[in-house]
Amino acid sequence: MTSMKRKYRTIYLVTAALMVAMVGGYALAATTTTGLPAQGSNITGGQPGGFGTIGSVSSEQLVVLTASMTGAQVAGTQIGTVAMVGTPYAISKCAATPCTPQYFRPVTPVTPGLGDYGEQIVLSIAQPTGGSQGFDFSISITINGAATPLPAFQGYLATNTTAVAGGVTVPVYLFVDLGTMVAPVVNSVSMVFNTCSLPTACP
Repeated sequence: MTSMKRKYRTIYLVTAALMVAMVGGYALAATTTTGLPAQGSNITGGQPGGFGTIGSVSSEQLVVLTASMTGAQVAGTQIGTVAMVGTPYAISKCAATPCTPQYFRPVTPVTPGLGDYGEQIVLSIAQPTGGSQGFDFSISITINGAATPLPAFQGYLATNTTAVAGGVTVPVYLFVDLGTMVAPVVNSVSMVFNTCSLPTACP
């Protein structure tokens, strides 16, 4: 009888170990795809040109850059360093709510690396029933306790108009390559926006 109890106990322990391994396997699989280092919302921002009338920052998080992210449309063309002067990229029209997300990346760096860690920043941009507006942005990110942030990442976008009564809000995703395939610690994210004088010219 003792032998039978020992046998059942062994089977139970092995089964329990297998269950733990399976659960651990599922947890590992989830971690591999989505379990990136914990990061709270740490954006500080400035809106010197009235960006608040156009949109707001919805969220930010650390991501691994995929092919769809690295192949996204460049967010405008920069000329100069004091202000964004150049060609904006017009956010696509939204015919009905909810709007299709718009995927862009800042101008710098121009070619994000597949598999690199990046910062994903989501903006909620208003598309009014009339009157497009241009806006530029500069993103400064400090990682791994560095004394100085990475070079500023910049973009230049323009809103569109919509036939939806009262206007609509479009989610715009920005992806910033942090230049590393090793999970970094993001210490700070700072964004500055400027509303442009025209949809096609900034400032």
